[in-house]
Amino acid sequence: MEFSPVVVNKLVQLWDELEAFPVEQATEANVHLMKTLATWLDSDYAYWCGLLRVVDGNAAEEDPLGGWRVRVSEPYKLPQIYEDHREEILENQHLADTVGAASIAIMREAGNFRVRRLRELVDLSEYEKSAHFQKLQMPYGLTDRVYIVTPVNEDTESCFCFELAGDDGRRFDSELTSFVGTALRSVRWFQRRLFLSHGLVVGDEIFSEMERRIVLLLLTDKSEKEIAIEIGRALSTTHNYVTGIYRKFGVNNRAGLMAIWLG
Repeated sequence: MEFSPVVVNKLVQLWDELEAFPVEQATEANVHLMKTLATWLDSDYAYWCGLLRVVDGNAAEEDPLGGWRVRVSEPYKLPQIYEDHREEILENQHLADTVGAASIAIMREAGNFRVRRLRELVDLSEYEKSAHFQKLQMPYGLTDRVYIVTPVNEDTESCFCFELAGDDGRRFDSELTSFVGTALRSVRWFQRRLFLSHGLVVGDEIFSEMERRIVLLLLTDKSEKEIAIEIGRALSTTHNYVTGIYRKFGVNNRAGLMAIWLG
């Protein structure tokens, strides 16, 4: 799809803004990205999910999501009901009724960049009769959702979701969703960094909140002593965290860590 010069300028401006964020401000940059795209789409909700392949082979074929699981997420605006049922959803991703037909359909295309609106994945009249929809989406009035999924490597995929809700029956426009898809497809480098900031891509163990805080501080020019002061921990405790982080990434020092980040 060809875009007008005005539209191209909007894309370039967003990409420049994203690159201007310091590497340690991954979450702040992601919020800015989602806020901008949600504004373009006039969406009511926006959130990011990091997907990891945890099952393969025959077991994956029998799994509703093909062996994929949401391991991390960052919201810009998230329906409250998702927060209320968060643990239930995360613990039961192996159940078709928990994840729903649309999520099952989008993950059948794993391995490919894709932009899909809800009605392109499911028969809406049937979907709205499902227990999944009536429990989790009917209460806040979901009318449409768009999934924009970018493979980061063969075992990780980055998924941005935008939703419309209310009694006006609004639907996402195909040209706008393609536009937003182009914006995200061109920042795979950023989506990779999001995964890294949570301890994924090079490993399969999610960082604790403290580990994530420290790894992002290690990307600044702060010394270990300054990091210890900022996080309110003893220098020895901080050093143990740092060496553990290096071990997870398979590096010996900050230079190695930064090389992975910028690679």
